[in-house]
Order: sequence, then structure tokens, then C-alpha cells
Amino acid sequence: MFKPNLKVLKVFRMGMAYATRQLKDIDISAGSVYFILELSQVESLTMSELSAAVGVDNAHATRTVEKLSALGYVKKVPDERDRRVYRISLTDSGRRIAGRVARTMQQWVALVVAGVSLKDILTVNRVYDRFYQNAVAGMEKRRKP
Repeated sequence: MFKPNLKVLKVFRMGMAYATRQLKDIDISAGSVYFILELSQVESLTMSELSAAVGVDNAHATRTVEKLSALGYVKKVPDERDRRVYRISLTDSGRRIAGRVARTMQQWVALVVAGVSLKDILTVNRVYDRFYQNAVAGMEKRRKP
């Protein structure tokens, strides 16, 4: 039987600790990193779009958006077509810190891949793309009754 390599999970946890430590002065926790990075790629997203992009439920996304809003990094604006829906976007302050958040995560990746050949890095990327596809498909199956 296949025995999972827990080092993958440990590297993930170490990356989250690294992000939290590096971004502490701007009050960005590891969990908020994904929200900032996703929002930095688009003009705005609905809460449902954002929660799907980050891979969390709407309640989790709502709590994180409220925290980021209180910090002045995101804003919620009613959708022009459907006033019941809010569009979430980065504020100017949020856009300014997004670059730092991205650089912090790039620095972490550079630490992790140091000494690994480009060929191996590309292989790992392909394998993780498949892991991601499997995870998304598996979560979708579990949501359906």
C-alpha cells in the first residue's frame, strides 16, 4: 500500500509559517496570502468566485475578506447588475502590498527549490498540476449528494 510522504505537508506548513513571519508587520497571515494573490490577478471577483479560486467555503472567505477590509486592503462594492452580490477587489493599499506578498512567496519557493535542477522542478510542477486537478475533482464529487 502507498504510504504518503508527510514531508510534502511539512514543507507546506513551513511555507505558511515563513509567509506569516515575513508579512507580520502588514498583518497578513498565511491564510490571507491566497486571497491577496488571487485578487491581484483580476479587477474584482464575487465572494463565490473568490472562495472557489482560493479553495475555501464562502463563510471562510467572508471572514477573511472582512479582516482584509478592516485592514484597508480590500473593498466590497455592490455588483452593478445584481445588488445582492458584492464584488471584492484590492484597494490601492492592497495593490501595494500584493507585490510584497508575491515576492515573499517567490522567495519561499526559491529557498525550497535551491539545488534542484530545472528539469526536476518542471516535473514536480507537472505532478502538482495533476495533484491539484485530482483534488478539485475529488472535492466536487464529495459536494454532490
